[in-house]
Parts: sequence; C-alpha cells; structure tokens
Amino acid sequence: MTPSESSLPEQASSAPAGAPPDRAGEDRPAKRARYHMPKQRSPLRRWITANTQKAGRRLGRLLFDAEGHPRAFLRALLFDAYQRPRPGLEGVIFKEPGRPRRPFANWLTRSDATLAPLVATLRFPPPMPGRRTVFVVIETSAAPAEGLLRQLARDHHVVVLVLDGATADGERAPAGEGVTLVPVPVAGARAPRAVLLDALALRAGADRPLFAVTAGLGTIDAADALEQRGIPVVAVIGAPDAGLTGRASPVPAVEPALDPVLGPALELALDRASALVFPSSAARAAALSALPRFAARRRLVAADDPLGAGAAEVLAVGHEIGEELDREVSLVLGHEPERLEVLDIPRENDPPGDFTVVEKLEARIADWRRKALLKRHPNRPPLRRPYSGFHPLIYAEHHPVACFDQRRYPLAHWIERGCPPGPWAIPVFGPLREKRASGLKSALHGHFFYPDLLPELLERVAVNASRPDLFLTTDTPAKAAELKVMTADYPAPVRIDLVPNSGRDVGPFLTGLRDVLTGGGHDVFFHVHGKKTKGRRRAIGDPWRHFLWENLIGGAHPMLDAVLAYMEAQPKLGLIYPEDTHLLDWARNGRICAELREDLGLTEPPGTYVDFPVGNMFAIRPEALAPYLRLDLGWADYPAEPIPDDGTLMHGLERLLPMAVRGAGFTTAAARVPGTDWD
Repeated sequence: MTPSESSLPEQASSAPAGAPPDRAGEDRPAKRARYHMPKQRSPLRRWITANTQKAGRRLGRLLFDAEGHPRAFLRALLFDAYQRPRPGLEGVIFKEPGRPRRPFANWLTRSDATLAPLVATLRFPPPMPGRRTVFVVIETSAAPAEGLLRQLARDHHVVVLVLDGATADGERAPAGEGVTLVPVPVAGARAPRAVLLDALALRAGADRPLFAVTAGLGTIDAADALEQRGIPVVAVIGAPDAGLTGRASPVPAVEPALDPVLGPALELALDRASALVFPSSAARAAALSALPRFAARRRLVAADDPLGAGAAEVLAVGHEIGEELDREVSLVLGHEPERLEVLDIPRENDPPGDFTVVEKLEARIADWRRKALLKRHPNRPPLRRPYSGFHPLIYAEHHPVACFDQRRYPLAHWIERGCPPGPWAIPVFGPLREKRASGLKSALHGHFFYPDLLPELLERVAVNASRPDLFLTTDTPAKAAELKVMTADYPAPVRIDLVPNSGRDVGPFLTGLRDVLTGGGHDVFFHVHGKKTKGRRRAIGDPWRHFLWENLIGGAHPMLDAVLAYMEAQPKLGLIYPEDTHLLDWARNGRICAELREDLGLTEPPGTYVDFPVGNMFAIRPEALAPYLRLDLGWADYPAEPIPDDGTLMHGLERLLPMAVRGAGFTTAAARVPGTDWD
C-alpha cells in the first residue's frame, strides 16, 4: 500500500463464495468498531469536482497555449517585460518565494533569457587562469575599498561592480593590477533596480566566483540577488566614513530596527547574507539587540575599518563561506562515494545535458542552500534521496540550526560529525556475488488480485537458490484455480487461500495468514502483492512493481538469497524492505497513525518525515511483527471498498511498520540493487 496507489482497483467489499468467515478477533472486546477512515466523497461532490475540473480545463485552454505558456493577454496582465510579477500579483504566480505555481513554472524557467541583454554591454573581464574570481559590489566609487581590494588582489581575480559610479570604463582600479572595475549605471537603466541586480548576479555566477563582498547597507539588495544565484556573500555593514546607520558616528545613535530606512536593510542582510562584518563590536551588539531573532546566527564578525586596515577579517570569513561548497562536496565524495549512485540514475525531469554525479551533488547543495535562504519548504518540490542509507530531511529536522539557519547540507554535516546513528540512517546492502540457499526457514506471501502477475514472481524466485514456502491469497475461486495451475510444479509447499476483498494486501497477510504468522513454523516471511495501478496514473504500476520485486525477490540478482543471508547474519534484524529514493512524510495519515500508535504502545517520536516500505513489500521475522499481530485485526476492522487513496488503516500500518519493529526490539535495514528506481 502507498498513499496514492494500491494493488487493487476499487471493488465491492463482499466476500467471495468459499471465503473464510471473519473469526479473527471475534472473541476480543474491540476498543473501537473500526479504525478511522476518511469520509468518502458523496456522489454530488464527485459530480461537482468532475465538472469543476472540466470547466478548469476549458478555462486553461483560453489562458494558456498548447505548450502551457500563458497567452499574450495574460502575460501583459500579470507580468512585466522581464517575466516578473507585477506588484501585488506575486501570490497569483508563486506558491511561496521562488516556487511558481504549476501553470507558470515551465514558462518562468525561461525568464533568465530576458536578463542577459541587460548586462550584455558591460565589459566583464575574462576569468584569470589559476585564480578564483571574487566580486565586490560598492556604490559610487571603489576608492573607499582600496585596502580590501589590494588584499583580495594578492590571490584572486577581483571584479568590482560600481553601482552608479562615475568611473570611466576601463579606468584603472585604485588597488592596481588584478582588479577590474565594471561601472554599472543603475539609476538610468531601463530595467528596475531589482531586475538589473538579478541580471548582474546571473552574469557573475557564470564565472563561478569563490565569494562576493558587498559594501554598505545600500548594496544589501545586491547581496540578496547574489545569494539567490548561489554566490555566498560577505556583507560589510557600514563604510569607513559611516556607522551602522549611515551616520558619521561609528555606533548607531538609534536601534537600527527602529530606523525606517536602514532597519529593513539590516534585517535583510542578517536574513540573507552568508556572513556579516560590522565596523565594531558595539555595532554588532546594537544590531542583535534590535533584531534578537538573529542572536544565534553565526558568522557575525566585528572589525575596525573592514574595507581598509581590517580587511583581513573580511577575507578570512569570505574564504570560509566560499570554500564551504567545495568542503561539503569533498566530504561526501570522500565517504563511500559508491552510495551516490542514486544520483546517477537518469530521470525524466532532469535538465537537458549530461551531468556528472559531482555536478548533480553541487546542484543539490546549492538548491538546499537556496531553499534555506528563502525559508522554503525543504521538500517542495519533492526531493530524492541523495545518498543510499541516508534520509536528509529527517536529519535536518533533528539538526535545524545547522541545516536551516546555517544552510549546511544535511549529508555533508552528517559525514562531518562522524555519521552518528539515528532515525536518519539505515543500513543498506546490495546483491550477493552468487546465489546460495539460506539456513533460515522462509515463506513468501503473495496477494494476487491479478493472477496473471504470478508467473513474473515465480521467474524472479527461480533466480535464487532458496525456495520459500508459498502462501498465495486471492478473492475468487476462479482466480485460486489459476494460481493452483501456475504453481503445480513449484518445488516447495504451496497454500492458496480465498479471502474477502477487504484490507487490500494488508488484510490477507495479517488476518488471512494469522495462523501461519503465529504458528512458529518460519523464520522469515516475505510479503509482496501483484501491483497494478488503474486510473489516471496507470503508468506507475508496472515500473513500481518491477522495482520492488527486483530489489526484494530478484531478477538480475538473487535478492531473496541476499535478504535471507543478511538476516541470518544478524539475528536482531527484524525487517528489510527495498530502499526507495522518494522522501515522504505522513501525508493524510495523522489521525489513523495516532490511533494505531496508541493501540501499539509506540513511544518513538514520529517526526515530520518517515522512512518506511513504500509499496508495502518487505521481509520480516514473525517475532518482529508481534505488535501488529497483537492488534488481532479481523476482517470487519478493514474499511469497505472503495476506499480513499490515503488515511486508511492500511496506509497507517504501512507507515508505522518500521517503528513497530523497533518497538519490538528489532532493527531494520534496506535492500538496494544499484541503478534501480521508478517514477
């Protein structure tokens, strides 16, 4: 089971002829007649939804062209010439900062093309071989930053963007060789200042600078634009001839947050810049006093004359933030880099072009930093697991200061701290070099609403040396007869049970096979089902089933043998499931999971995200399943078909399984065949 798909289509819940009676749990007093199930939509609501969707599609054809781009009249209404939303219309176009709504997302990816012409006439110098570029942004004149520029030029290629400066194009910089001045006429430009600064940041990013420095609160909007383009910025607060507030005194006369002009600029600097350098300790203290929510922020440096004699402090913190990306990439590449193979899997939504694993890793880190910068939801759009055996969102939730406030990439931070154990890490193993039978007594349960899928499963089992006992369930005598014919030559015991069409694949396992699970005759049970997906997402079913069966049972490799060997070597390992790259939360299962947690006696904190057998296929020791078996679920406990696509008893049991196994005193692990994935 998964939140959005299942092995069965919507069917009536009546039991077939010959199905066993509902004896499970009949003698126990039920705590509740059945677990919570979200209400089904009424026929009227379904009719309203269907017709609303039809009307929306018709309206969409009027507003958007065949490629999904807004038509000319809609563009003129919502956007300016640079594909930026008109004032007050941001909420129509963006769900949250930097994340456009679906109808506009594809079209807005081309907005950068409108920026390049804005800075095409500016003479940016070519990169200097052997030296990393550092950008400096200053207003009017570069002269006040001569000391800083001189120190930067010793080891870097320095490009100074002088906003609204009188500097003649090509004029020699005050610091001499190694420094190039690029005058940028902002006030007289045809584009708004914010658009022009974004164009400058986009152009600067093409040189892959080590970091950038902005001088004075007047350039904080430039710092914001650079940071949003992935360029770390040291924001120098106050020039040598002005204090924190821009006045002559080196210490602000009033708290900056109370200054209607400088307060917002300082707040933006504290919120967006990677590092800040204040002209004095008193100025730093005043800023934090006025804006106490930034009290825990790191990289707030105090230096006398930071653009002159104190420039060494600016350089030091600049190198720290500029080299952080390189350090994080090196940390990950230096620790079991083979676990990065999940990044090398081609995906339909990948950008065009060939990208190496290192480039993809750099993009992941930059995307994480940008989301943290903009305070965006970390899993929108949904992330994929970047590294086998590690869940970055669970780790980030447990380390919010480092991963959100300080924008550290969770994977790099975890490795840097010595890979501490926790709910964010799970052991992962791959295929055996050759098949070999296990000493464990194993069983394989398969629920087949679609009997035509059984031959595929039998072929995958045949790849292995082990032959588990087969326990097959289905819902009609005709299907049971088909299963019997298909397994006539299977070289191990086969049992075929008729079960009600209730509980999807979960009911047949926990209720239909309760006698076997509690009988003590098997060391390990495999649970699979013949997954097909009906409806609008029908293309998902086959790839998903192939992925799960390939990783749990076998195909190119004898994975059933590998699972048994891994469990045989670790007696306290209770659950193994295929490692899915999708990173999921509890979705709409909060209520049902709360009910189940109470009945199961689970005390482990649930967190926001959960690592579980996505697709509900796994191998488990019956002793590790004891908490679920103690629920003594009967057929009446499962919701009647048709069921909602989320929030039911089966969805809750799927997500809580690893937690219940740990509550029973066992550990969990994941199986992974390199290079496999779905969707």
